[in-house]
Amino acid sequence: MSDLLKLALINGPVWAVFTTLGVAALLWLLLVGKRYVLITVPLAVAAALTVTAAVWFVTERVWNVWGAPQPLQLYVPIGLSLLALALAVPRFLRGRRIPGRVATAVAVPLVLLAAAVNVNAYYGNYPTLGTLTGTGVQIRALPTTPAAPAPGPVVTPTALTTEASWNPPPDMPTHGTVAQTTIPGTVSGVKPGGGFVWLPPAYLASPRAVVPVLVLLHGVPGGSMDWIAGGQLPELMDAYAAAHKGLAPIIVMPDANQGSVAEPTLCMDTSHGKAATYLAADVPGWIKSTLDAGHGSARNWAVAGFSYGGTCALQLAVNFPAVFPTFIDISGENAPTIPAGRQALINGYFNGDAAAFARQNPLDVLKTGNFPDTAGLITVGAEDSFYKPQGEQVYAAAKATGMNVTLQTVPGSHTWQAWRAGLANNLDWLMQRYGVVP
Repeated sequence: MSDLLKLALINGPVWAVFTTLGVAALLWLLLVGKRYVLITVPLAVAAALTVTAAVWFVTERVWNVWGAPQPLQLYVPIGLSLLALALAVPRFLRGRRIPGRVATAVAVPLVLLAAAVNVNAYYGNYPTLGTLTGTGVQIRALPTTPAAPAPGPVVTPTALTTEASWNPPPDMPTHGTVAQTTIPGTVSGVKPGGGFVWLPPAYLASPRAVVPVLVLLHGVPGGSMDWIAGGQLPELMDAYAAAHKGLAPIIVMPDANQGSVAEPTLCMDTSHGKAATYLAADVPGWIKSTLDAGHGSARNWAVAGFSYGGTCALQLAVNFPAVFPTFIDISGENAPTIPAGRQALINGYFNGDAAAFARQNPLDVLKTGNFPDTAGLITVGAEDSFYKPQGEQVYAAAKATGMNVTLQTVPGSHTWQAWRAGLANNLDWLMQRYGVVP
């Protein structure tokens, strides 16, 4: 069963089979009789094109649902799905025998399934069958006492365990653990949704290592599960830990949007709630009290995220440099945004006070701030024509302050190919920044 859950959905045999079946099914719906091909099919194509264009116009021009222009890899499958639906009834009626009508009834969902598989192959949200079904990773409940997640004494309350000094005990687990939790808004007063924690093998050992902390943020639309599913975080971190004596950061994936997509919190303190305070005070406080981690210097802490989460990581690093002096901004924006635009954001979140927005907007803060102890990476997808220029602008603004910041281009567009690489390629840099590995 475990091998079945590891089946890749974005390439390989599964993708090839469903794509081939979808093409065959679409040909079945298209090719049947000269009059049908010359009259019915063109009408269906015209209808599918019209509706697809309407979907594009409404989602991108009217509501800006995606927050950025989307590629043909989204709209072509949508158009082909609509074409299959438009042909369903006329092709069903053309089948004068039961086998033909059954074939038509099967063909339509096959086209829809092939379209979904190819959209997923581009974005990479569900790389394996296990991530699609939610059974690929064992999720455990997080105990509430400091000692329960990792029995045994802490080596020291502050100094991180280094790879050179760590001798793993014989019973140290070979894999990390994913736990589910809710981090309360004790200081901020916000009511967040659920979050997740990945605990490395060295932390689970007895005696356990003192490991650093990475707060890892998701995109919007999306949620705290995204790094576990699309990002395949457990596999990535288990592999890294295995190469470093079980050492890796505790990774905390909080709800960065308090369960809202229609009204994103923007990771800012606004009239909608104190989302920045939640991430910069409540989350670290909970980690210290519940996981008994992060008690040392600020260098024990880092924040990272992709897209919306990348923007949030930058905001937290700029506005709370004493809390998060290390950050990785993966395909983030040059400012917090909402689909309706900046003025609507200022009106709706800051009661029309542009200065209040500027006090938290990272590019404005960078103009006057001083960040001698901050280090960051800004990663952009080589094919991401919308977010790449914004990342370059952020890099230039941060560099102008004298900040220790690096711009890195990775393969891919605004998809998991680029987002996963933004973290995976920089784990060594991150652990060196913590001082755990040389």
